[in-house]
Amino acid sequence: MYNRTLIIVVPLLVCILISVAPCPLHATTSWTVMVYMDGDNNLEPSAIDDLNEMEAVGSTSKVNIVVQIDRHDAYDNSNGDWDTAKRYHVTHDANGYDNLITSDMVGDLGEVNMGDPSTLVTFVQWAQATYTADHYLLILWDHGSGWKGIPAPVRAVCVDDTDNDELSLSEVRTALNSITCNGDCPLDIVGFDACFMAMVEVDHEILPFAHYAVGSEEYEPGDGWDYIEFLDFLVNNPEASLGAVCNSIVKTYIDFYGRLGPETQSAAHLNPTSTVVEALDTFAQHLAGAKGYEPVIQTARTHTETFSDLDYVDLYHFAQLVAGSVPHPALQRDAGQVMKAITNAVVAESHGYGNRNAHGMSIYFPSTSTGYQSIYETSTALAERTFWDEFLKQYYSTTYPLSATLVAEPDLVFSGDTVTVKMEVTNLSGATITAVAPSPLTMITIGAASAVLSSGPTPVKADLVSGQPVVFVWEYQVFSGNSGGTIIFSGNAHGTDSATSETVFSPLALSNKVTIPAPAQVINNPTDNNEQIQSLANNRIQEVRTILESLNQQFASLESEGKDTTPCEELLQEVEEYLRLAEENYQRGNYIAANYWALQATAAMEKAEKCLDEL
Repeated sequence: MYNRTLIIVVPLLVCILISVAPCPLHATTSWTVMVYMDGDNNLEPSAIDDLNEMEAVGSTSKVNIVVQIDRHDAYDNSNGDWDTAKRYHVTHDANGYDNLITSDMVGDLGEVNMGDPSTLVTFVQWAQATYTADHYLLILWDHGSGWKGIPAPVRAVCVDDTDNDELSLSEVRTALNSITCNGDCPLDIVGFDACFMAMVEVDHEILPFAHYAVGSEEYEPGDGWDYIEFLDFLVNNPEASLGAVCNSIVKTYIDFYGRLGPETQSAAHLNPTSTVVEALDTFAQHLAGAKGYEPVIQTARTHTETFSDLDYVDLYHFAQLVAGSVPHPALQRDAGQVMKAITNAVVAESHGYGNRNAHGMSIYFPSTSTGYQSIYETSTALAERTFWDEFLKQYYSTTYPLSATLVAEPDLVFSGDTVTVKMEVTNLSGATITAVAPSPLTMITIGAASAVLSSGPTPVKADLVSGQPVVFVWEYQVFSGNSGGTIIFSGNAHGTDSATSETVFSPLALSNKVTIPAPAQVINNPTDNNEQIQSLANNRIQEVRTILESLNQQFASLESEGKDTTPCEELLQEVEEYLRLAEENYQRGNYIAANYWALQATAAMEKAEKCLDEL
């Protein structure tokens, strides 16, 4: 049995112009399953076997299954031993699962390069035009290696031995961009029946072009997915939600192999993965400034779940170990945000005992500097979007050419007041450091206190000669919640060393503690000096009512679409409770308290709005 890891890769750089086809129209057929099956390599026997699995179920009036299979001339001599690429409309084999292809061939393409993105585009556009459906599942079937290749550092899936080519991750993105009209008509699910593709890097690359992605953190056995059980679920449940279809792929895969081995499979809702990326970016910047905690972080990395490619680790498990072992409140909170974001994004996950700490999403994290491939920095959208690659390089170093201190003033404020946070950064090196900028600030809260950014940082960035300082300033509006509390701000700075062009960091800094006392919830006898705020409170209450009505309509619409709205429901209830308190105080003439609760409602409403937008 072959594993679906990449065996030989010969990189070929291809420049391609791909035309954009119109988006598919609404149809009466529920699903078209499009399988891009690259068997032009040592997985040819597995390709024939999986096509026969599909025939055990076959297409129905509600589900069309179409396959483009490219064969090799050396590894399998069954079914006429042809070595070209053919398209099949998969039909039910009356003999069930066997080794003979009986489906209707709808085209013999001759030799095609399955490692060429234009070949993928042509197949999908043909399938969508010929078998129009309400929903589309695209499966990329073959070897896979996540963002990189083996042994050469190319990002590969779908290896075509005859043409010595493969689809790089950026080529997959190019193809999907064309297929989906620049993301205007995204596919419902993109599945990778291939090794090592359940990565943050992969999900972020295809984010605009599909609603869900399915793949494995670990290698996949040559048999790949259980097409008999998965397709049986789909043809018998063509109206199932996208999440349910993803769950079926994951569940049937693990049920097929059992839970004693290393197998993994997971599905991610791609829109919420943007929150994973945002949380990862802050986490990475602060990890890069974790001076004094390097040994603990290295221990966490050592004990993090890894896979057969030892450079890939489970991101949730790493964050979990950091949160439980690094005694820094900002890093603990940052790690918690990463874990929360992954939990919200991964809709289905299952694994065998061999990878019992898998949570559905891996990331590139070589344990040593010698294993780090610098091509990662320019070859993945994740590295370009976040500071993860900069953290990796800092992880292998111990120098901090920048210093940073944080001060929050005043340290005692009341709900609705403004707190000014200042970060002073100094260049301690002998070279000029350009584009010095602060990281996002993490807030460590105790009690019910919270803060909303009003402005900053000012300036956005600065160039510093040796010994020169700069002060970055933020302003936050703080709120006490029901019981009051305290807030500490934490962050660090980064810049570019003009001598080496490398990104450098300051250690992570903590501010002093800011205390926000709790207000009375309802005051029966308001003071005379609050009349001047009556109009402001009224306007804010009306604004909350208007936006809340719109959010409730959006909530109802998403619920009717079958979306899981549970995470947003509590936030909307919180808005309604704050609005009730604002209205009650306003009716009693306590306009200061009414304005306070209207502000609380506004802050909660922003969170609810973001939650709904991510569904």
